[in-house]
Amino acid sequence: MGVLAAALAVLLALAACSSGGSKGPASPTASPPAGAAPASRAPAQSGLGWASGANGNFPADVNAWATFTGRPVDVAVVFTNRADWPSITTASWPVGAFTRAAFPGQLSVAQPLYPQDGNEQACARGEYDGHWADFGRTLTKNGRGDAYVRLGWEFNGAWFWWYVRDPRAWKSCFQHAVTAIRSTAPHARIEWTMTAHQDTLPHSDTDVWAAYPGDAYVDVVSVDSYDFYPPSTSQETWDRQCHQRSGLCTIADFARAHGKALAVPEWGVAHSNSGGGDNPFLVEKMHDFFTANKDILAYEAYYNNAEAGNVRSSLHNPDLNPNSTRRYLDLFGRGG
Repeated sequence: MGVLAAALAVLLALAACSSGGSKGPASPTASPPAGAAPASRAPAQSGLGWASGANGNFPADVNAWATFTGRPVDVAVVFTNRADWPSITTASWPVGAFTRAAFPGQLSVAQPLYPQDGNEQACARGEYDGHWADFGRTLTKNGRGDAYVRLGWEFNGAWFWWYVRDPRAWKSCFQHAVTAIRSTAPHARIEWTMTAHQDTLPHSDTDVWAAYPGDAYVDVVSVDSYDFYPPSTSQETWDRQCHQRSGLCTIADFARAHGKALAVPEWGVAHSNSGGGDNPFLVEKMHDFFTANKDILAYEAYYNNAEAGNVRSSLHNPDLNPNSTRRYLDLFGRGG
């Protein structure tokens, strides 16, 4: 009975993420060969069938997640200090803390396109190229030249200052940064990361996909997906959100059509923004989605957060969502 239920869950997830049900962006004229796996996928040690990760700016944080789940952590998601250019591009922390000895898995670094006193137009003119070449050197110097780099992540939300104002300028900015990083870290894996359930760019009715910088500048198409706007508490809600312009299914379809890897570098239950709170159903659906798309999934990472005013998704240290924690360990833990 358990095997049959698992098989049905996978079939349902595959149906939910088929290209026929999504109104995604136009596909290129030439599609990749059926079953072709993107080259930017890293080896997985978790045993889940894909690379699974967690956030933490120090190896001890990420290694604690491994103890909690009983599985190795494949990818550590980190965030640089965004105070100024040296903090963003040349500081030894956090990249330098993640030596291969301290953490043998892969590294995913979230990076703004410029500090708060910068601007989109200057970036588009290439005025920041030198800084991004410096960042490539920082990756290479610390033995992380193959890191995932999430440039300008969540650009379709207005909460970060690097959100898209002029799509043409923003894309040029992204392209300049990518070219400069690759000049000194040619094996870096560049991610283009939107936030889920935000179908238009901030303060406009422009479609979110207007900010796609082009296949030549993107290795991984990714999305941060939390349980709000509104929460997924039923199959109907899940299906509707999955097929939004910024939904998981639409993004998976786009990645397949463009021969790109897929990533979900931040996901979790949520108490903010009218989120679903302790919602094990969301955990189940995310597991179904990862299973259905594991052939192109570069990695996924649960965002464990307990800060007041943030998503409060924490499953461990502290456990704020006990029902979701149990379901996560059932599906993603050592016995899953």
